[in-house]
Amino acid sequence: MKLTNDGGRDGHRCFLDLPPLKESKRLAAAYGCDLSIPNDAGIGNILMYTRIVDDLARKFGRPLTILTAPLNPPSGPVEGCPYPLLENNPFAGKIVDANAIDSKIIVSINREKDNLCQFNHMIENIAYHYDLRPRFLRPSIYLTEAEQTWAIHQLRGHPRPIICLHPHGTSSPLPGHPWYDENWKKLMLKLQGRATFLEVFKPDIESKNLRTVKIQSNLRQMMALVWASDLFIGFDSSMAHVATAFQLPALVIWEPYRKLEIEELWQHGFAPAALSRWSYPQNRNIILLGDRDNTVVQLIQSWAEDTIRLL
Repeated sequence: MKLTNDGGRDGHRCFLDLPPLKESKRLAAAYGCDLSIPNDAGIGNILMYTRIVDDLARKFGRPLTILTAPLNPPSGPVEGCPYPLLENNPFAGKIVDANAIDSKIIVSINREKDNLCQFNHMIENIAYHYDLRPRFLRPSIYLTEAEQTWAIHQLRGHPRPIICLHPHGTSSPLPGHPWYDENWKKLMLKLQGRATFLEVFKPDIESKNLRTVKIQSNLRQMMALVWASDLFIGFDSSMAHVATAFQLPALVIWEPYRKLEIEELWQHGFAPAALSRWSYPQNRNIILLGDRDNTVVQLIQSWAEDTIRLL
């Protein structure tokens, strides 16, 4: 099978003839940078590079100069700052806007983001090509004191503990599936009176009829709300990566059929490795497979109650 990368969604997209990250490294060096970071993948994908920023900067003994472009995920431009995932990061020094030089540069960098060995977690896959062993298997996000204060202020008056829910995400179940909204309602009923349910969501994109606390927020504010919560329950999504970055007790739900549909569009064979590439062993990971008699609802309820007791 000839593997190509012509921009199509044909399952033959990701692996290139070039060695992994060769062009990204060349472009970084050509413009006086230490590291190239893509800008057009899902937010969770880009968060994988935040660990590399920290660890590579520690290796060099100085903040990095980074070649990238304003974040532009599939859901559209992010409100607020152009580099929200690197904002306030002491290891990220100068950021060079590739688009201000030549729009073709970031296209080449984006093209290589999956052209990697796929044997380990994505953080490890990227780190390998920079001769790094990640210090931690989690993304690295830095909030300002003002952002933290804002989030705490928003949640004032809501009884603790606060369970941050993210019943959304690209690979989350579609309408008609029990875990689209029905089972979330069952879970919340079982935990009623034990916690406050805060739902984080993308305005105008993610909306479900759940009786949760909803606070309008941009990406940085949404991350701050996750930080200010006590535990996290949600689908495999960018917010699950954020919760992991902040070391919240996190339970992540995986829908294998949706992962199959999505992953196989980009590269045949990616779907079976989705859990090992994207999940974190420190989290409780539950796969929606063979769920009968509300078993998964009961598992999540038990995990939440046990976690609350330890807070």
